[in-house]
Amino acid sequence: MIAVPAPSPHPSPTLPPLPHLPELPTGPMRSVALVTSAVAALVLLTAAYLATCRIWPYANCGRCNGSGKSRSPSRKAFRNCKRCKGTGRRERTGTKFLNRHKTH
Repeated sequence: MIAVPAPSPHPSPTLPPLPHLPELPTGPMRSVALVTSAVAALVLLTAAYLATCRIWPYANCGRCNGSGKSRSPSRKAFRNCKRCKGTGRRERTGTKFLNRHKTH
């Protein structure tokens, strides 16, 4: 014989019914919706990147890691980095784009 559990003296709370959600588009409309949302996301990401380029126009030089020095193979001597000319900074790609379009 199987024992049946007794009902709980405290009833469990019930959740309210979910509101009716609109159905997702299907077929060609779904493709249009996906492309539209992808383009909108790309535009927002590009705008955010250009805004950060306006605030922080420079980044560390990749060749010298921001030190401005190129070391010799023996690691004892150094000279100024050729890429950043000893500054340790480089202009970001977005900053170059903004400066080019600002002058024209």
